[in-house]
Amino acid sequence: MRRSLLVRAALLAALLSFPAFASDDVDVRKGGSLWARIEKSGSVRIDGVIVGEIEDDGTIRVEGRIAGRIEEDGEIREDGTVRTRVEKDGTLRRNGTVIGRIEEGGAIRRHGTIWGEAVPCCSSFDDLRRLTALLLFFDRSFFVR
Repeated sequence: MRRSLLVRAALLAALLSFPAFASDDVDVRKGGSLWARIEKSGSVRIDGVIVGEIEDDGTIRVEGRIAGRIEEDGEIREDGTVRTRVEKDGTLRRNGTVIGRIEEGGAIRRHGTIWGEAVPCCSSFDDLRRLTALLLFFDRSFFVR
């Protein structure tokens, strides 16, 4: 009897944890519709088409050319100049001014209003950094005041 309960508990734990590692792709919805996907490989898809890549070393490529870099501390550089920053709590800044926030559950806020959602999100600072790079390089309007 006890062994049966342990087997059931282990099976239940495995089933509940399955979605967490079933896919490392991050889907980003804007206006309720799927807008972008950051694939496990780093490829960035907008409306289903690969338009760039966020590499493991922090290099950001747009249509094959190097466009910027994500620093370990959350600064994001474009052509060598710091353009924006994401803080460990998800706060997004441009030139020191708070522009928005990526919340723990994946809600993306711009000037306090929900702009979109990232799923799954945000188990690590790397997730926040990659999402911020996506917003800066692939939706130029997000960081406009």
